[in-house]
Amino acid sequence: MKIVEKEINAPWGSIALKLWGDENDPPVLTVHGILDNAGGFDRIIPLLPQCYYYICVDLPGHGKSSHFPPHLPIHSINNLIVYTLVMDYFNKNKYIIMGHSYGGQLGYLFAQLHPHRVEKLIMFDAVKLLPVPVNNFQDYLVSKFKAYFEIEQKLKSGSPPSYTYEEAMQRVIQGHSPPLSREAAVGLLNRILIPKDNGKYELSLDQRLKNFINPLHGFTYSVQCSKRFPVLCPILIVVAADNEFQRTFMKPIAEAFQNEANITIKYVKGHHDVHNQNPELVAPHVVEFLIKQKHKL
Repeated sequence: MKIVEKEINAPWGSIALKLWGDENDPPVLTVHGILDNAGGFDRIIPLLPQCYYYICVDLPGHGKSSHFPPHLPIHSINNLIVYTLVMDYFNKNKYIIMGHSYGGQLGYLFAQLHPHRVEKLIMFDAVKLLPVPVNNFQDYLVSKFKAYFEIEQKLKSGSPPSYTYEEAMQRVIQGHSPPLSREAAVGLLNRILIPKDNGKYELSLDQRLKNFINPLHGFTYSVQCSKRFPVLCPILIVVAADNEFQRTFMKPIAEAFQNEANITIKYVKGHHDVHNQNPELVAPHVVEFLIKQKHKL
């Protein structure tokens, strides 16, 4: 499958893309999770149908994309601009959105806002942006702004650390829970390395991403919005069955969607990054979903 690296303009800089396949084929806008990048799909895309054009995005501050403008906290809503800019650039009528975690959550929200632009939605271990319960409102925002000022001070007073290649590799491996295999980490690492004159590397990741802010609404509001503005296109949700987080958030919401006619939920053995760690477990469900829906069109 042909692979092309590309950058497109954004008001704050550029958005880096890794493109797989033929641009004349139906487009699949593919978006990674928080603190990851387009390299997180390097291992699964070769296992997917080659009759699609996979547009893998580095969100701002991730991978090879420019950071959002400095000195402001990162808000999840701002990333929806990226979905629109990329879609407008390729000028297709409709897109399939395939997203892992944060990328899937944002994809769901985008599909609620712009249903006419989304043909299908594929989410790896994702349903919706995490709500902020009313009881946590004060603690949530106070802690976010406290962390913001700490990060700003650190960025002003210090210089970015540098690492050997192996040290950087271990940071990527150990930065996931559970740790990634080396094979799963290499695609992510290669998109964040900035070579230095001393033979070491800085990492391109925007430190503010460790403290991003989600929309301020609780679980009840989130559910009511889904009922009032449902995503009606075909949806595939692949849930990592061994992820402890599922028991507290993902699984209850996924089960609430279980009876929706347009939603297919598949559980696979593995943890949050199973699409990258064990892509052979996830790919068959995506292939079946894409081919089945393609035949219906």
